Amino acid sequence: MKFILLTHAREYERPSNTGTLALQHFPELCRRVPWSRVEPDAWLKQACESGEALLLFPPSDESPPAFTLEALVEEAQTPLPQQIIILDATWQEARKMVRQSPYLQQARRLSLSEASTSRYRLRRNQVDQGLCTIECIISLLRGMEMSDEAQVLDAAFDAFMSEHSQVKAPSDRHIEND
Repeated sequence: MKFILLTHAREYERPSNTGTLALQHFPELCRRVPWSRVEPDAWLKQACESGEALLLFPPSDESPPAFTLEALVEEAQTPLPQQIIILDATWQEARKMVRQSPYLQQARRLSLSEASTSRYRLRRNQVDQGLCTIECIISLLRGMEMSDEAQVLDAAFDAFMSEHSQVKAPSDRHIEND
């Protein structure tokens, strides 16, 4: 299973982007794909339409039913997805990406079963129970019983938060909107 970071254009320049941690530490497990409203990645679009990829995103009334990783692992008849798409963007941007991408709207969804509180504090307007990109990947790795990889990313995330919180505290007026 691989993680596809469908990345909003603004994230490439943000020093607060955590998706880069997964790409740096586990490039064999992660791939970054730029999101485009007008020119979606053909392979990714096909993977969503065929069910080869699941979109990690909270379910909505209009979306297809959401699976949890635990449920997929327990159901031996259901093959695990080849790819998990993680929207690498602020929550506002991620919602916009789904709204403006019919293939993402139709993609089968994966949701995290745990309701943990995010440790990410570098942006305002966080969604309750909303995790940042690296926290999602860590949670999925734990669910796939890849605890060594999860621990590596967890330590990298701790160091990242420590480094960035000294540069930009949550009370700073220039914190990026999430």
